[in-house]
Amino acid sequence: MAVLLLLLALTAQARPARTSPEYMVGPQDRLAITVVDEPNLTRVVTVGADGSFDYPFIGLVKATGVSIRGIQQDITARLKEKYLRNPQVSIEVETYRSQVVYVWGQVKMPGAVTLMGNISLTEALAKAGSPTPDAGSYIEINRKPGPAAADGPVAQSPAAPERISMAELQSGRAQNVYLSDGDTIFVPKAEMFFVTGYVRNGGPFLHQEGMTVAKAISMAGGVTEKGSRTRLRMTRVVNGRQVVIKDVKLDDPVQPGDSIEVLSRLW
Repeated sequence: MAVLLLLLALTAQARPARTSPEYMVGPQDRLAITVVDEPNLTRVVTVGADGSFDYPFIGLVKATGVSIRGIQQDITARLKEKYLRNPQVSIEVETYRSQVVYVWGQVKMPGAVTLMGNISLTEALAKAGSPTPDAGSYIEINRKPGPAAADGPVAQSPAAPERISMAELQSGRAQNVYLSDGDTIFVPKAEMFFVTGYVRNGGPFLHQEGMTVAKAISMAGGVTEKGSRTRLRMTRVVNGRQVVIKDVKLDDPVQPGDSIEVLSRLW
């Protein structure tokens, strides 16, 4: 976990160079528009609730759902059409106000995180104070459903949650996971399993994805001299009832809540 906290802190300070999707403008974003040698056309505008803003000579400019480059091309083309021979237009987002993602669960500061342009999963977690020591071994991203198609009766149904393991965050493989307006990140509480019987350090342990019985016994310090690696018993809750599994192998998967008992050798 310490490695993950360090990675999140470093990412929050400096965004690594990488390709990211274009930021889409939304209501209440403030745009600084500059036209070279045209001070009357250089101004700051606020995108209205209807998704547009008023601009001299050309009137309303659609902005919501359009990239900065798209707005720039639109203004350039419309100015060039009737008013300026070769307009040089540049646009920057002065204030991001329109889009947020939500971080819930085992983080230090859960709640809404404003998108400062495009934001990655790692950056969103850093802004939420990073996962707590009680965080589980994975993170879930629930993507906001897309808008309804023009000829469709309903909006798109929500997609299945996207799961990112803590191991992917620690290794940097999740750096290119970007978020969009309305996405929700959930950091679940760590789930436990138990190891008892003839092991050196039995007790509860944090469950990890891909956990096997052999790994679970290893985390408990291994089998003692009196214990057997082939005589194993597992208790698991299935549909609300405890089930005892007797034919347990070392490569069997371990589920959260499982209790593994290492029995004694047969002398």
